[in-house]
Amino acid sequence: MRWFIWAALGCLVAIQPSYIHPDEHFQSLEILAIKFGQIKGSIPWEFDSANAARSFIPLYLNYGFIFKFFDHVRPRLLLSIVRLQNFLTYLWAYKFALAHIGHSYEADFLISTSYITSCYQSHSFSNSLETVLLLVVLSLYNDLIRLRHKRHCLESVLLGITIALGIFNRITFPVFIVVPSFIVFWQFYRKSLFSLAVFTAALLCSIAAFIYTDTLLYNSTHYVIAPWNNLRYNLDVSNLAQHGLHPWYTHFLINLPQLVGPSILFVQAPRRSLRTLANNMPLLSIYSGITLLSIFKHQELRFLIPLAPLFFMCSHFRESWNKIGVYIWIAFNLFMGIIMGCLHQSGVIRLLDAMRQDKLEVHVWWKTYSPPTWMYANKNLVASTTNFVNDTEKVENVDFSIVHDHVVDLKGCDTNLLNYTLTQFLSQNAQVALLAPKSVSSLLNLLNTTFRFIPTRSSNLHLDLDHIDIADSASWSMGLIQYNVIRNDYAHYYTSIVNN
Repeated sequence: MRWFIWAALGCLVAIQPSYIHPDEHFQSLEILAIKFGQIKGSIPWEFDSANAARSFIPLYLNYGFIFKFFDHVRPRLLLSIVRLQNFLTYLWAYKFALAHIGHSYEADFLISTSYITSCYQSHSFSNSLETVLLLVVLSLYNDLIRLRHKRHCLESVLLGITIALGIFNRITFPVFIVVPSFIVFWQFYRKSLFSLAVFTAALLCSIAAFIYTDTLLYNSTHYVIAPWNNLRYNLDVSNLAQHGLHPWYTHFLINLPQLVGPSILFVQAPRRSLRTLANNMPLLSIYSGITLLSIFKHQELRFLIPLAPLFFMCSHFRESWNKIGVYIWIAFNLFMGIIMGCLHQSGVIRLLDAMRQDKLEVHVWWKTYSPPTWMYANKNLVASTTNFVNDTEKVENVDFSIVHDHVVDLKGCDTNLLNYTLTQFLSQNAQVALLAPKSVSSLLNLLNTTFRFIPTRSSNLHLDLDHIDIADSASWSMGLIQYNVIRNDYAHYYTSIVNN
């Protein structure tokens, strides 16, 4: 009964319009909306045909059905359907893993109550699908070792297909299974060459099919091997520098504690033999994954998402866990569920939904996460953003003569660039709407001598954690506001029109 309560609560959080990271839209739903809905949007560099660094296969298999049969519903409802599917799929995957690897009440409780389950796993990250695929692979690995006297032909076919899909979903997938794979090869496939041949055939056939399909979808004249293109990009440190470089210990000391929360304070060191540890698939995957991922200099918390259920599966807790730890755990995850699952940047999705019936002129987004332009569902949309020249942010790629169906993402640029952008559009007699969080209202006030910002719509359920300034109390304010922007020299005309 308790599990259903936590599952229902997690489901409620999962369908909230929070916005954790731009990749959850631009590397999945944006692409599919363009493909299926024939709309205009923002194509990330990974899916540009010149780079072809991401495979379409995982997207089509995971979300293709939804976009095919629910393309008529409004974008926010479509987003909720996607998140509900991801949440339920993950619930099945971790239950499947517990049944095959070893059920534990503590693991079941921790996974079902973790904010990672309701927030990250429900969102359309490639990392979320990576977790599901990893749980399936480790479960099948465990079956092969536990029942090694059987041939396991069906399991070998499923492994070949799943591992191929995992690689084409994210190039990081192999790091989670490299050590477990060695153990499985040594204990099972080394002694069952027929099963090894079946696995190899399934793996190679799947890879060939994925390459062929990607080649068609990219409309390329040569074979497209998306994982290889992605790997080449990530091996170049100068490319990673564009996304941010981190110390090697970031995953160990910063990301992992955030991932598993206060449970890490109550974990008891395992007292098992080396042989037992060598057969512990979740533990091997944790060691393998976090060690190899730490080699790369760009390290984000979501890269470790697949490790969360594995950590809970192989953890044993001190006696103090039942006395105080469980209460701290619940409080922590309720807090994080509200912050990351309900409030974080949620005004972006809420206002996009509210504006969907409005006539789109020029929308300028400032100091927010990049607006998921697929939610405009606009077949004439022009999406523009800033560019960098010698580390200086500019708007050289913005065509200010386009004053209809134009969405401009100014990201976190300074007020000078915002001033320039608004001036250029208004000089073209454009109707400009500015969307900015309340947390930067003091910065916006610096432009009051030039412009008048007239609030027309707002969402109070918007938490901006990127622009908090201890010295500025306004930076702690919640909310996202849509303003009509006019030049101050025309403000009295606007006022008279409104009053009449």
